[in-house]
Amino acid sequence: MALYLYYRKKTHQFLLFKEQYIATIAHHHVISCLHGIRQRKLDSSVLLARAGINPAKIWLTPHRIQGDQVARLYRSVQQELDDEFMGFTNQPVKYGIFELFCEISIHCKTLGDLLEKMINFYSLITNTMEIDLSIDQKNIAKLGFYFAHPELDPDDFLAQYLLVIWHRFPSWYIEERIRLKGVSFSHKVPSYIDELKIMFPGTLSFGELSNSISFDAKYLKKPLVRTHQEVKKFLAHHPANIMAVPGDETTLESKIEREIMDEEPSKLYFPKISILANKLNMSSLMLYRKLKDEGTSYQKIKDDMRRELAINKLVTEKLSVEEVSELVGFAEPRSFTRAFKQWTGLTPRSYCKYQSLK
Repeated sequence: MALYLYYRKKTHQFLLFKEQYIATIAHHHVISCLHGIRQRKLDSSVLLARAGINPAKIWLTPHRIQGDQVARLYRSVQQELDDEFMGFTNQPVKYGIFELFCEISIHCKTLGDLLEKMINFYSLITNTMEIDLSIDQKNIAKLGFYFAHPELDPDDFLAQYLLVIWHRFPSWYIEERIRLKGVSFSHKVPSYIDELKIMFPGTLSFGELSNSISFDAKYLKKPLVRTHQEVKKFLAHHPANIMAVPGDETTLESKIEREIMDEEPSKLYFPKISILANKLNMSSLMLYRKLKDEGTSYQKIKDDMRRELAINKLVTEKLSVEEVSELVGFAEPRSFTRAFKQWTGLTPRSYCKYQSLK
């Protein structure tokens, strides 16, 4: 859930809004990203808490996790290990390498230039994988990743993570979603194949020689339209921005969030579900059912919005617990503290303390 400040002229107040909708992430990918942490016998509970994920609950229930929390967790794992490949290769790739590449990328003119530069760049800094870009006789481009030691990625986390990055980052750079012709994986068909179908719209194949994405080669000639300032902004939110799923801004959940954002300029205010349903031109029962079909609920939407705004106000703006409690719609700080501990496993003050130790 990428956030930004929105200015309301009428009230002369700044509000924190979502810049884009980020999908929930499967429990499998949340647990898998911690493999390198566990291998080094480091404390994953601290990283989970910093991400806003309750460490006591994550191992018990295989529920989906909000994308903003997972993005913070991925970044924390990379920082803790000083490895952008999160411990899944025999040689770490120092944290900050992707940012360095992005600085270099501003000199590229087309998507083809960007991908060629990326291949050359990573070939110089690591021997853990080879990257190849080819075009077949049907004018289909294929970007493939070959790992030197795939056994170090037992849950195939890194393979899938890199494919997500190198599909969505280029799509962002040309300001056009690259439509995939196919996606290939070197691993076998997993139990969570339905999740992969969401992550990678296109034909999926397994047991292949490389992990790769295929797309029309016409995209390689597309110009890179993002400015240097936009690249810097992208990096400030990375990897949250590559986890955004195109089209999810039309979900019922996102519509409800927009209604709530427009309701009250100074703090979060949650209308009764009957009032909300009426605004959305449906009955309360229909709203309940539709939210259930999307795998969420009105209570969960409220909790997610409160948690994200609270974390930002506590950590970024350094507001007091009392101030934040009122802003996110709690009658008293004690109730807010209890709820925050349910969300993250920590009290607000303990959470801020953990953040300051990063």
